[in-house]
Amino acid sequence: MISDVKNATDASPVSDQEFEFTLKIRVECLKSLWQAAAVHCMSQYNDSTDDLIDLIGPEEDPSIEDCLMALVLPERVSGCVMLNAVLEQQSGGQAG
Repeated sequence: MISDVKNATDASPVSDQEFEFTLKIRVECLKSLWQAAAVHCMSQYNDSTDDLIDLIGPEEDPSIEDCLMALVLPERVSGCVMLNAVLEQQSGGQAG
């Protein structure tokens, strides 16, 4: 049974379908966001503290955009190729 599923997926034609996924987020706590991004980055990449600061900024002044990108974007979506990732601040918000 498992081998039938594997063979069926191996024989699947390549799809040319593209999809756009939109996610709107309001940051409510910079400290929590930075801490979550730091834990994620350290567990995924085993970075040093200096590397971590280069990636997401220091805890006192986090790079909101980089923290969000680290947390929200997956490493890989099985069977897919990420074509683009865009993060834009909405008007009226504060830059980080």
